[in-house]
Amino acid sequence: MKSVRMLKGSASAAAIASLLAIAAPSLAQEAPVEAWGVEQTDVEADPSITYGRLPNGMKYAIRQNDTPEGAASFRLHFEFGSLYEAEDERGLAHFIEHMVFNGSTNVPEGEMVALLERQGLAFGADTNAYTSFDETVYQLDAPNATDEAVDTAMFLLREAAGNATFAPEAVDREREIITSERRQRDNVSLRGLIDRLEFQLPESLYDDRLPIGLDTVLREAPAERLKSLYHRYYRPENATLVVVGDFDVAAMEARIADTFGDWEGVGEAGGKPDIGRVDLERAAAFSVFTDPASSSNVVIAVARPYTDPADTLAERRAETLESLATSIMNRRLERLANSEGSPLLGGGVMTEAFDPVTELTMLSIGTGDGQWAQGLAIAENELRRALQYGFTASELQEAIANTEASYRRGAEQADARRTRALADAIVSVAGENDFVTDPAWRYQLFGAMKETLTLPAVNEAFQNLWTGSAPLITINAKSVDGGEEAVAAAFANAATVAVEAPADAAVATFAYDSFGDGPGEVVAGTVIEDLGIRTVTFANNVKLNIKQTDFEPGRVRFNVAMSGGQFALGDAGPGEALLLQLVAAQAGTAAHSFDEIQQVTVGRQVTPGFAAGTDDFVVGGATTPADLALQMKVAAAYLTDPGFRPEAQSRYTSLIGAVYAQLTSQPPLVFQFESSGVLTDDPRFAFPSQEELQAVSLEAIRAPFTANAADAPIEIAVVGDMDADAVIAAVAQSFGALPARADVAPDYSEQREVAYNDLSGDEVATFTHGGPADQAMAGSVWRTADDGDFREEVTMRLLKEVIDIYATETLREELAATYSPLVDNSMSSDFVDTGQLSVAAVVSPDAVDQVQALIPTLAARLRSEAVSDDMLLRARQPLLERVRQRRKDNGFWLGVASSAQGEPDRLDRAREEEAILQGITAADIMALANKYLVPERRADIRVLPAAAAAE
Repeated sequence: MKSVRMLKGSASAAAIASLLAIAAPSLAQEAPVEAWGVEQTDVEADPSITYGRLPNGMKYAIRQNDTPEGAASFRLHFEFGSLYEAEDERGLAHFIEHMVFNGSTNVPEGEMVALLERQGLAFGADTNAYTSFDETVYQLDAPNATDEAVDTAMFLLREAAGNATFAPEAVDREREIITSERRQRDNVSLRGLIDRLEFQLPESLYDDRLPIGLDTVLREAPAERLKSLYHRYYRPENATLVVVGDFDVAAMEARIADTFGDWEGVGEAGGKPDIGRVDLERAAAFSVFTDPASSSNVVIAVARPYTDPADTLAERRAETLESLATSIMNRRLERLANSEGSPLLGGGVMTEAFDPVTELTMLSIGTGDGQWAQGLAIAENELRRALQYGFTASELQEAIANTEASYRRGAEQADARRTRALADAIVSVAGENDFVTDPAWRYQLFGAMKETLTLPAVNEAFQNLWTGSAPLITINAKSVDGGEEAVAAAFANAATVAVEAPADAAVATFAYDSFGDGPGEVVAGTVIEDLGIRTVTFANNVKLNIKQTDFEPGRVRFNVAMSGGQFALGDAGPGEALLLQLVAAQAGTAAHSFDEIQQVTVGRQVTPGFAAGTDDFVVGGATTPADLALQMKVAAAYLTDPGFRPEAQSRYTSLIGAVYAQLTSQPPLVFQFESSGVLTDDPRFAFPSQEELQAVSLEAIRAPFTANAADAPIEIAVVGDMDADAVIAAVAQSFGALPARADVAPDYSEQREVAYNDLSGDEVATFTHGGPADQAMAGSVWRTADDGDFREEVTMRLLKEVIDIYATETLREELAATYSPLVDNSMSSDFVDTGQLSVAAVVSPDAVDQVQALIPTLAARLRSEAVSDDMLLRARQPLLERVRQRRKDNGFWLGVASSAQGEPDRLDRAREEEAILQGITAADIMALANKYLVPERRADIRVLPAAAAAE
């Protein structure tokens, strides 16, 4: 069973249909669902998936997939989560997940992660697990699915399935790590969720069985209690194995039978929990959650009876109608949020299913700080308007067009689905009463039902979503004067306001079909043979780089870079970059508002807006070959004729006010924001105050941006499954037709220089956060260099991986001071001699001094002691496999092609990266540590809760 199923956004119909269910025996594909206990219906299961059940009851699903080539993904699912815990077991389902990696019958404690690293699987990136209310899932992703790697993955999952040992001393060592994870995850969002569940589901287990559990249980539960719970539910009849990748299916099926066929449950099986109930007759109720770090949020919810119907064509049509209705409602809220002076920051309708007690329909919106009452009134009025008058024909037409386009893209790009995503999609429905279906089948189904998706049917579906209990209103805010009584009064007042039927909005005509007298002329071009990149230069000096690949059939990735960025904006700092990152799309163009841009691109895959880099303005994303020409025109409009509309400014101002307290209440974010400023007094690297961020203005940006956009060099990269001549034609009609551009970008020499502080290694900078009092952070940051020396940059990446392993072994496994050390490395391509490596950990305040003193010893160890061959292998192999896999990824090649003409010397990096990485020695690591990880380049940083810092 699954606890949550969501419907939201304009593409929600596609999301529903794309992740629906499985079932099947392996040898009887004509009736694929029977072995999984799911009754065959008129829905056609995806025939590319082989299903089966072993004699011991374990289910499995296998699918061949070669995107990316040579990789494989493994998922082991248990129908067991925190809802299955007794009162004295709260948190032990998640604790068990940890212990599975900490010793088993055939793998000593501490060896499992090392074994995986030697096979090229990095802990966290490729090997992970999660525990929810009703499931526990183990995830292994092998970037190189050799026989040895596959055997290792299967062996370790078999160890997880029934062979965990729970040695008392190992359990005791893990207790502090578990409680540290609870501490690290404790943020305002989690506290708000807990409060909402207690309010909405008060008579069920959902409000007091969060997977993170209770500290008292985690610290005191004996190892035998964990072992008993493990054996009650880690049983073959509760398990599902999903394997997707580039292998022979029959051979994999034999491997599964050979590896898991002897697995038997131990002791008596555990039963299903009594999860409780929800009172659907409950009167209207109001709840207020306040926290100094909370943003302002309003939720209107109704509870309905829980249902889990069979996956039939009729049920899929019903879900599609619901999805269309919610996407229309969400579009209305989006328009309101994008209007000038709106208190709304965004919002939408979604449903959550809490098996088996209830289903909730919720309208949730965010507002500016202190504007919850205005937001509640808008939410109530708009919901009532939709229920009273329904939707309009043009709204439904837009929703259908977007949904149909999403299905079509899914069918066209079916072979582009990556192995990890397919494995996740299949495992997400293990235990569900549904089927996984093929994208082409879903597209055909939508076409067949399209004529029945009428306005009356959509309106009725929306009415049904809101039929249930009396309203349950939740307000999250920093403070609410008057508490629940004030909320009840505001809701009652909103209900007295008369609402009118919505009017059909006029559809704009696209104003940017032409950018000159005709298409741009190509004046030069060549082919970089060994990299497969075709370069083109237009008469106006716009540069285009094209690489055709078959990695993602039906999909094209693009990057448009116009020189300038923050350097072109004068004294711009992080505030201006953040402003454009958040609202450049909503700022529209001179001819079109953001809403009009969405209208004219209905049914098309187009990315609006742009972002400000250090020395360029960038539009990037993914589209289809058919939509590329429109994408180029929209990108050209945003970059050369921006709107900088006032509604975007007001949205930004509200956003900063709403989220700043959240940003500054989380120690890792404070550390990240402040670490650069510790190394230099350059104001461009200082973290701005809330007042400074709110003072940033689009209007102040307008003049320097416009001056730069008049002739700034533009370089475009397009990578993927397309015809190169069609790409050239698409760019010729947009960027190629612009007035002449400068041929060479400014070097911004003075702006690239940074003056750094002299460090002695004794500095300890202390900052504060506004979050929980039991959270603190200790860390060190070393100043390194820019990425000009590529061999040094690759060596630094490997050094970072070594430090990550050292920090995990020391701070997590030995000291148990933190759940997950945070190790980061960056070497700038924009600023001279600028880079940093940092090591930090979220810890309890009383452990700050100990951890602060310990972190520099990791660097000292690297300076004085050569890493072992095994350590070098564990660090290098996952990095090497990622490098190899990246060469089969369009995202990597987009990065290579994006500056193929502007910075041709960097092309050698694509040629040399793997060889450099393979050639790095332990001596190279030590030399780099002695060059950069020295006291005179180090500053220490503490982030303390505000109260502790004051003391």
